[in-house]
Amino acid sequence: MANDDTASKRRAEEIIARYTINLRRAFSDLVPALKHAYGQDAADTLSPHVLALKAIALFLDQVGPDYLAHEADQFAKLAQMLQDVNEGVRVPMLYPALAKRSDQTLVWLARAYVALSVETMQRCGHNRKSAAKWAAKKHPGLEQLITESGSHRSKSLEKAIISWCSHKIRNEAAARAYSAGLDKLKAWAPNCNSDQMEGEADRLLQEAVALLY
Repeated sequence: MANDDTASKRRAEEIIARYTINLRRAFSDLVPALKHAYGQDAADTLSPHVLALKAIALFLDQVGPDYLAHEADQFAKLAQMLQDVNEGVRVPMLYPALAKRSDQTLVWLARAYVALSVETMQRCGHNRKSAAKWAAKKHPGLEQLITESGSHRSKSLEKAIISWCSHKIRNEAAARAYSAGLDKLKAWAPNCNSDQMEGEADRLLQEAVALLY
């Protein structure tokens, strides 16, 4: 019995050791592959994402060729679909038949972060207008979030920000992000000074800007 237990323990240790070696090797390949993918000068194409998805597929295959084969295959298929789109081939799965809203989720998320930033500034003495003016001056690149056209387009970033804070967020993911951020703000704001609040407001604006690139 003791010999059987020892043998079982040894086999388990060998399996764990092999898995650890595979994981380390796969991860050491994944990191440079991702850096290479997103280090390419191809900002206007899908090529970086294709390379990244292929790298993830290879990573999964290296880590667990048996039990992660299906998952690896799905990433590889998605990479191929994006490559087809990049080459002008229409892939039905990636083209919904009917658009339900005019703006992408990332745009709505960025606006939610801006609205949270304004809310944060309001808790340290600003009103909505002055907070919007501060945000517009701090990060003028947020103007890219103004997607309306014609007479509906806001004439200034400041007015657009006020509008984003005044209207209901018509995107489920962005609405959830705003609600969670607001709960977090209510929890920690009473223990922060104005400098800390302004720092957090600026961080939220930086997150919004990061979603644009």
